[in-house]
Amino acid sequence: MANVTQLKHLEHLEDEMLNYGSEGCAASVSFLEELAKMLGHKSSATGFLQTKWDGAPSVVCGTDPATDIFFVGTKSVFNKIDPKLCASEGAIDRWYGDKPNLAKGLKFALKYFKQLDIKGVVQGDLMFTDSTRKEEIINGEKLYTFTPNTITYGIPVDHPIGVEVGQSKVGVVFHTHYVGDNLADAQAKAGADVKRFNKVREVAVIENDTNINDVTLTAQEMAKFERHINIIATLCGNCGEFLDNIVEKTGTTGDAKWHVASYLKQFFNAEIREGRSVGNARLTLDKLIEFYHEKMKKELGKIKTAKTLTLKRQLVFDSEKYLDENIGNFTDLMNLYREMQITKQFIIDKLDHLEKFRTFVREEKGYKVTTPEGYVLHQDGNMIKLVNRLEFSYNNFTVSKQWR
Repeated sequence: MANVTQLKHLEHLEDEMLNYGSEGCAASVSFLEELAKMLGHKSSATGFLQTKWDGAPSVVCGTDPATDIFFVGTKSVFNKIDPKLCASEGAIDRWYGDKPNLAKGLKFALKYFKQLDIKGVVQGDLMFTDSTRKEEIINGEKLYTFTPNTITYGIPVDHPIGVEVGQSKVGVVFHTHYVGDNLADAQAKAGADVKRFNKVREVAVIENDTNINDVTLTAQEMAKFERHINIIATLCGNCGEFLDNIVEKTGTTGDAKWHVASYLKQFFNAEIREGRSVGNARLTLDKLIEFYHEKMKKELGKIKTAKTLTLKRQLVFDSEKYLDENIGNFTDLMNLYREMQITKQFIIDKLDHLEKFRTFVREEKGYKVTTPEGYVLHQDGNMIKLVNRLEFSYNNFTVSKQWR
């Protein structure tokens, strides 16, 4: 549901109810209903789907609307104070000299992206330079590979895209363009019209549009998907008031810092780190109670004064009482979260088969096949990400830094 001015962070479909309560839950249903239209190839569908690439860093570049000068940078080009626009290597050294790998990537972008003759401002993920691209044989297949972050991408050397990757100096996936008279107030819009860029041998511009029209569902599969959406809509209605109450009690300062509502997203992320999805709602709730108890034990252990400790213990007691009084509501929330995960994964499994690039994660003994990072759905100026968190997010949490 996150309506984006500058693209800095996207939320997971199932987390929007924790961010915005009943409004977020309704928005998630709306996203799923739009996907149903898109999968049914209906003319009323207005959504736009992109593959999400695990690139780094995120690069913003183009022509500064205020000066008409080409620049590169990171998301900090949108800073209200001291926007870090780099129109020269000297500016890159000044802003990013303490981050040599980032500075090197931005210098490649400055040198080669300028030749693309980009109209306006775009944002994308840097995927490789000629020093980070490799030629490897994986599972008997000769591939060009690159590992910008967690995922290793591979493309056959004889594939048309592979030929382009092999002869380039730098690879990039542009996914967003901006409109507006100045960067500080520029509005993010889905997609970048890369077909209008100059063709430059040194730059592999990897397209990221997901052709959902290539997904074919049987009548039974479509009926199943729509049935799941209806279940989610019903659960959203049942949980709406409670979700709004959860949002009201969530925070990182003051009394809210001690309430269980503030630890729900942390809890779900911790479950992912352990490779667990929401299964039995009641058992998952028991894990939440245990998770919250351990968190509070650590927080209370940091307090030195008796008066403050007494006050904070009362906050924890009140929150545990809130948990006990809302067992049914929390169980419904867990069921809703699980249903969203299942429904989202149904779509991801269909989309993954469209991808041309091989995807792996690096392990001590070699490569393990994995799935793409996920997808971004755009609808009426809003964006949401569809990610197989149990696989990608687990890999992101656990893959050894030495392989990144």
